[in-house]
Amino acid sequence: MKKIWVLAALLLLSLLLLSSCRDKQLDRTYIFGDGVNGAEVTLHEDGSFTFVFSPLSSYLGIGKYTFSGDRLTLETSDGKYRYVFRLTERGIEFDASASSDSLWLGEFSDGSVFEEDIP
Repeated sequence: MKKIWVLAALLLLSLLLLSSCRDKQLDRTYIFGDGVNGAEVTLHEDGSFTFVFSPLSSYLGIGKYTFSGDRLTLETSDGKYRYVFRLTERGIEFDASASSDSLWLGEFSDGSVFEEDIP
């Protein structure tokens, strides 16, 4: 009887680990630059995002994202900021004219390409 409980516990633990690994694989991260000039956008499966504009900035963009055609739109959870990207073969390209002016020390500009980080 004790062996059955141990096997059941191991099976449950394995399922939890596999589920956790699968969720992380569904997140997509896009990177621009590196070091203090770097920025990073992570799209989560649940429709949320995180946007690190610069390692020097204390502001972290969080909220929901949507796709419309070849456009990716990030709307911050406080409703104050919107950042728009165009999907390309190389990654996502920043569209400054359709985005909020606040870049929070980010070194990217109109047309900057954030490339997908593939582990």
